[in-house]
Amino acid sequence: MRFVLSIILIFCAFSTRALELEGTFQVGNGQSQITVLGTNDFERVKPVFSRFSEINPRYNVAYLQASSREIDRATKEGLHPKIDLVMSSAIDLQIKAVNDGFATRIDLNGLLATHWREELVQISVEPIVSIYNEKTNPEFNKIKTRRELIRSIEQSSANLRIMMYDPKVSGVGYLLSRQDELQDNAFWSLIRRFQTKEFKPSCCSGEMIDAVVSGEAAIAYNVIESYILPKLNESPHLKILRFEDYQLAIPRTAFVPKSSDNPDLGSQLVRYFITSDAQARLPELVRLSVLNKQTRGGGPTKPIRLSPALTVHLDPMAKGSFFDRWDQ
Repeated sequence: MRFVLSIILIFCAFSTRALELEGTFQVGNGQSQITVLGTNDFERVKPVFSRFSEINPRYNVAYLQASSREIDRATKEGLHPKIDLVMSSAIDLQIKAVNDGFATRIDLNGLLATHWREELVQISVEPIVSIYNEKTNPEFNKIKTRRELIRSIEQSSANLRIMMYDPKVSGVGYLLSRQDELQDNAFWSLIRRFQTKEFKPSCCSGEMIDAVVSGEAAIAYNVIESYILPKLNESPHLKILRFEDYQLAIPRTAFVPKSSDNPDLGSQLVRYFITSDAQARLPELVRLSVLNKQTRGGGPTKPIRLSPALTVHLDPMAKGSFFDRWDQ
């Protein structure tokens, strides 16, 4: 009853700020609650939270799931003091929140970690790939690079449906597009080729994956790989395309809000998250150790680094310039 009442109160507080939650979850039976606001699919982080509660039986963990843009908006407007930790894959928005003074120092207690100012800590990594339906579009089997994808689309007479995260509605989508723009001078040529077909930017990984599985879409460009893997066994025609020119990888990070009425709770959970015990409970693909491996196929992994340079493209003029070109 205590947990239900706590979630209701926090949800109501968020509702006044027009934050749209995608789900509320809880693990553990302890009397003290640690509340996490995050973008992760709950089932993927549940084993970590469950083990944390087993090791620390006085705690239960409440998880509020929301989009990166919703979390960013709520952070700027003022988070509820019961929110102890914010986790997101939108690293640019996370760094800006830290730089703007919304986070407090995390006591790492001597643990080795990738961090920014000891206020933003990397807890996992998300490799980015593209996917296609081999049954409807076998020609994509031969594609190795983004330039080959451009040529393939140019040569196709079919009205292919092409999907990617919509940078106008998805924080991760905007981040990935700007990183592609930095890595590859052919990025805008790729977008122009997409726009000659049935181009459908999307808000969500699930929508893109389902469209490719059903054959409704020919290809989905720049998708978080860990969301794809559960579909592979049940969808034999779903194939992963790992480009040989480069592969982006997004860091998932966490910060303790300065508004938290007990910042030690969030710090304790972060410290556990970066231990080998916690990492072993995450899907292998997203563990921090994946950055030291090159066994996935495709080209070199280009992890997005924790750096204040990531906030440059969040400037209103920079965003306006990008979207002017996007809408051409």
